[in-house]
Amino acid sequence: MASRNPIQIDPKVFDPASISEDTHAFNNRLMDIMRGAPKWYEVGAAKYREMRAKGETPLPAATLLDSAEQTSIPSRDSGREIPCRILKPTNDKPVSGVYMHIHGGGWVLQSEQSQDVVLQDIANTNGVLMFSVGYRLAPEDPFPAGPNDCYDAAEWLVDNAQSKFGAPLKYVGGESAGGHLSMLVMLHLLQHKETKYSEFGFKGLISHFGAFDFTFLPSMYNFNPSEVLVLDRDLMEHYAEVFLPGMSLQEKKHPSVSPLYANLEALRGRLPPALFTCGTSDVLLDDTVLMSAKYQMAGAETEVLICPGAPHGYCMYPKDTKGAQADKGMEAVAAFISSHQ
Repeated sequence: MASRNPIQIDPKVFDPASISEDTHAFNNRLMDIMRGAPKWYEVGAAKYREMRAKGETPLPAATLLDSAEQTSIPSRDSGREIPCRILKPTNDKPVSGVYMHIHGGGWVLQSEQSQDVVLQDIANTNGVLMFSVGYRLAPEDPFPAGPNDCYDAAEWLVDNAQSKFGAPLKYVGGESAGGHLSMLVMLHLLQHKETKYSEFGFKGLISHFGAFDFTFLPSMYNFNPSEVLVLDRDLMEHYAEVFLPGMSLQEKKHPSVSPLYANLEALRGRLPPALFTCGTSDVLLDDTVLMSAKYQMAGAETEVLICPGAPHGYCMYPKDTKGAQADKGMEAVAAFISSHQ
């Protein structure tokens, strides 16, 4: 009798034949845009951030919305605060919960102000308050500065979301580096020494194309080096070098750095439902596949969306961008939040 395996992989979504012509065309345009463009480590992180703010890099400058509110919360470090950005529904939908958002950018780039348009759409679609965290960035502030800011923000929201916003903290999520940090935040709270945090339960974890193993998985090495679709091994190596300076291979395997090595079995019955998404034209594909599989193995409710041919960052494009498949990613987020109120 055939064995029954709860971890189901549909090989069709990974088959290059499943990539649509629209996605092929989108990816080719993206590669053309990135070809020959300066890399952040060539000009320096601070300079590259300035260039992006002026629209001088392949990815466009951020669009700041008047509906967003800039604020800050206390840091564990004396004399400093953590910048944060709040976006509430603008369509009269009541706020049912707070979504703690952690931006991407390789732990080096972007900020809490980078994704107003996407976050406003999530707020309006799902009736949630988006609370985006401006954590410290490398190389100026390497590990553990960024994660610590995210931990401080999560604890502050556990303590204050209901009184400040009229709704509790329910979700944590992010993209790329933000997907990685969201997983660390969830693990941090569950393993906290104070019961008010360790017994707190997210309604959902949402991780888009997160990085979960800094020793790098096969997809990082097997990806076609001529196809630079936002992220490649070269960029990841430089991001890791400044985020984790001087760390040995063994140190990079510590669960506080690479959550793929976390003992999720010890958290069986306590892990929140999770949504993982990624495209097959992403060097971090194996991170999503293996992390989501481990999550299922620990008995947690897990949903996985794999988009054939979608590149790194696919769901951050406007939903009507032909071939990007951002609409699929945002539809998956909406369905997940609707199912986990």
